[in-house]
Amino acid sequence: MTPHLAAPTQTDWTQVPEMTRCLDTPHLAAAFADDAVVRRMDTEGTGIVVREPADRSCVVLGLYNSSTTEARISLNALLPEHANSAWRFISGSMRTSPAIDGMDVHLEAAGHVWLTATS
Repeated sequence: MTPHLAAPTQTDWTQVPEMTRCLDTPHLAAAFADDAVVRRMDTEGTGIVVREPADRSCVVLGLYNSSTTEARISLNALLPEHANSAWRFISGSMRTSPAIDGMDVHLEAAGHVWLTATS
């Protein structure tokens, strides 16, 4: 189970995935419901939103690069409880590269991406 963290945010990023009909999928829609668990784990230059439905059946990860240079994020270091999960693209823009502990996500300056993984 993922603990609920209340961290101050350093960026004002309140986006949701683009209207790609992805929120029509029940498990993704549940991650945006009123009873969903929402954690902000922002770091310097990267806005991070983790959304989980109340039943914790999946995780939706939003990443936003507020810096002027490319950001590289290790998904396994960020969410080790989902290290064995298969991540699926929802919307946004990114590229990936292999990492010793899994996969890194690269975001262009001012870029964002939404990903999901099921438990």
